[in-house]
Amino acid sequence: MKSIAFFLGGLALSFNVSAQVFQNSAITNGTLVASAFINDNEGWLADDNGKLWHTTNGGQTWDSTSIEKKFLKLDFTDTQNGYALSVNAAFKTNDGGHTWSQLILPGYIGNAIWFEDSEIGFISGYEMIFKTTDGGQTWTTINTEDVSFLDFYFTNSTTGIAVANDGGYRCIWRTIDGGSSWSNVFDSINYYMSTVWFSNENNGWAAGYFDQIGMGKEPVILKTSDGGTTWEEKYRYKDILGEGESLSDIRFRNATEGYAISRHNYDVYTNDGGETWTLMSDSENISATPVFGLYKSLDGFNDMYLVGKSGTVTIWK
Repeated sequence: MKSIAFFLGGLALSFNVSAQVFQNSAITNGTLVASAFINDNEGWLADDNGKLWHTTNGGQTWDSTSIEKKFLKLDFTDTQNGYALSVNAAFKTNDGGHTWSQLILPGYIGNAIWFEDSEIGFISGYEMIFKTTDGGQTWTTINTEDVSFLDFYFTNSTTGIAVANDGGYRCIWRTIDGGSSWSNVFDSINYYMSTVWFSNENNGWAAGYFDQIGMGKEPVILKTSDGGTTWEEKYRYKDILGEGESLSDIRFRNATEGYAISRHNYDVYTNDGGETWTLMSDSENISATPVFGLYKSLDGFNDMYLVGKSGTVTIWK
């Protein structure tokens, strides 16, 4: 058992959570909806009040900039260059997030973004994706067979995985040519994947929900051990209440420890490389365990940053 200190509104709370080490603070009254870290010390958070928050010391202190834009996704490639998506526009910064310029894309903008570096990146559109190789000055349109991608993850410059909503059918796609073409690699019916993440070039996870027709959404996690070529179900929670929920983000902070967030009350974690998953609400000291729809985004590396409502920043050390 390890002792953990939570700091909420200046009040420090100590309790024990077996094998899980969380440090919690609140930096704003708004909801933190997007995050981007370039290492464990430096990262940016966007809230729903039009502010961007920045730390260079692992979350010990934060500086804020009023950008007057409500970003939903962030992706920084280095200390100066970053990209962001709002509900209907894409933006770029080259001064560390202090100022932003709008990017002109050749079609409707979706909600998935991935930049390999400051020049090469992808933004999803409606039944297509847009690729740039010059930092957003020009874009190439890539057809995705009438499927709209929801999240990207590239394991190297040529191999990438995307999850998509195709009516519960063709939900995971793969490219081996740097995003120029994509092929469907998982097409089992009634699976709706919303997020994807890899810990290395071979091992990755996709999370979302399984639609149990007439009985609700069952949170589900799929795993690949061959770079995204094949996938198998590793977790599905079937004892749902009401309409059920989807898992909205998933991330690992090392080879064994990972976390997935839900819309409300089905957050899960693993400490065996994603082979088994445990509901946070089943862990010890439930009254102090972070659950109940608190988190909206996951980020970080060896330290995982979980951010969300009431300006909460929880660091999994």
